[in-house]
Amino acid sequence: MLRRTGGVCGTALLIALTSVGCHRHEVEKSAPPKVVQPPAPPPLEPLGTLDPFGRLSPEGARALSRAWKALHAKKWDDATRELTTVIASAPDYLNARWELVRALALAGNFAALPAAYEPLLARDFIGYAGKLDRGRDFAPLRASPTWAQLTALEARYRAAFPQGLDGGFFLVARTRPATEPSFASGVTDAPLQLAQEIFHYDPASRRFRRLTDTGGRAFALLPLGHTLSYLVASKLHREGGTDSFVDPQVGTLDLTTLERVGPMVMKGRYDQVVLGQNQAGAPLYSFLAGPNDATYTFDSAHTALAKLEGDAVIPHGGETRAWPGQVAHLEDAQVAGVHITDGAQQFTIDGVATPVIAARPIAQSSLEWSPHRARLTYAGKLDACKLAPDGAPPAKNELYVFDVAKKTAQRISSALSSFETLWLDDDHLVYEGGVGKDGRIHVYDFAAHADQSLPTRHGAGLYGVPTLACERAEGGVDEDLGQPTDDEAD
Repeated sequence: MLRRTGGVCGTALLIALTSVGCHRHEVEKSAPPKVVQPPAPPPLEPLGTLDPFGRLSPEGARALSRAWKALHAKKWDDATRELTTVIASAPDYLNARWELVRALALAGNFAALPAAYEPLLARDFIGYAGKLDRGRDFAPLRASPTWAQLTALEARYRAAFPQGLDGGFFLVARTRPATEPSFASGVTDAPLQLAQEIFHYDPASRRFRRLTDTGGRAFALLPLGHTLSYLVASKLHREGGTDSFVDPQVGTLDLTTLERVGPMVMKGRYDQVVLGQNQAGAPLYSFLAGPNDATYTFDSAHTALAKLEGDAVIPHGGETRAWPGQVAHLEDAQVAGVHITDGAQQFTIDGVATPVIAARPIAQSSLEWSPHRARLTYAGKLDACKLAPDGAPPAKNELYVFDVAKKTAQRISSALSSFETLWLDDDHLVYEGGVGKDGRIHVYDFAAHADQSLPTRHGAGLYGVPTLACERAEGGVDEDLGQPTDDEAD
């Protein structure tokens, strides 16, 4: 007789006789639990907008007018319907997308909010992230279960939005027509209302990403590697026919994290503000006002501007100089392998036997190599104070590119412009054409012989919206060499 002595199979004999059953039981007990993988998050929407400067169609404008009336009357369903019509006709009209988010939130239709909020974050994270965090009207939303979904969306797009900012290029663009400052009736200080912000543009996707939210007061920029330095100007002082900045502000944006420093105000009136950096990589801000000239950077805690002295104020690399009527980007070195005399109509290139000859005096500051020195830009010297003598129409300038391999020059554009340029690679050149509201940015593709003009309708430039004013000469800058004059250097 077999006796059970304890356990499931108490004796060796019992184990032997029932080994099949016991083995199956033990395997089932020791099998690891199944791991359920969480579903992958849905793909992000494309970042940025195709046309942040577009106009509404007549039907879209009528729908927007009806939406405003419904919003004022707190008829949220009517407003939602009309705003949806506006968005369908103009997907990048972001004000309508924001008002749709507001209408849904105020109507208590929280379930529909994530689908409306996500495309807004994707198109303009800088302008709209965090706007629902404030205000009593959105308190019920913040107390609802939907709030966790919205904050998760913000976290995803905050991580994604900087991706790709290391390519493409930056620009200052007007989002609507600028308003001239009014100094009537003896007023000496006037608001500067240029409706300008800083954008990034990706030529591959042809999308813009707004990087500043200054209320339209962004004035000039300077890229500094992984940081973008910028100037904000909100007021001008006019005295004796000369303008100066009143209480300008400066700031930086980290292009990898979107962390912002400033903008911080520098109290006073200044004829010129210079954006640069020193050899240590610290951003430099020079505020020029005659005997009160001084250079600053941010303190280590990023709480204030700190005045610099000695070697710390020596600039390194290019700089952007801003006057109330002009922005100029200047480099600090001669162009390698190119020899030109100031105001000459020709120059020579090392390794090229024949001089390059132009039909007008060449601006030395217009010489710029492509990354591998395959091509070289050059343009005419343009004197902003002598553009229209005796009432004659302004003469157009011309931009050329010399191809080193082919030993030939090609005219790229003819326009009233100083032709600021930027090489993306040896085959793609970015350049400015036109001034003021007619200032446009072009991307020229040499392989395809194609010229793409960006859809900026109210003026745009690589470092500031280009104008042609005499401030450059009056400010003591040799525009060809990109260097201070002897008086300023002393």
